Amino acid sequence: MKHPKNLLLAIGFFYILGCEEEKPNNTCIDSDKIRQGACTSDYNPVCGCNGITYSNACEADLSGVTSWTTGECN
Repeated sequence: MKHPKNLLLAIGFFYILGCEEEKPNNTCIDSDKIRQGACTSDYNPVCGCNGITYSNACEADLSGVTSWTTGECN
């Protein structure tokens, strides 16, 4: 190789051009789904994908949580 510096510069140049800005994939809370409403007062806890325990699935849904699992969060 006669010009290793040029090769390294070219690789670096293409690496920088190929990088995209990373955007966090925050799909746990959908702000368009946050709303006021009435839920029953029964305690049937669910753990939201955001790590918060909601008293029931209705409460999680009204809070805009997109997914949850049955039971309290650990």
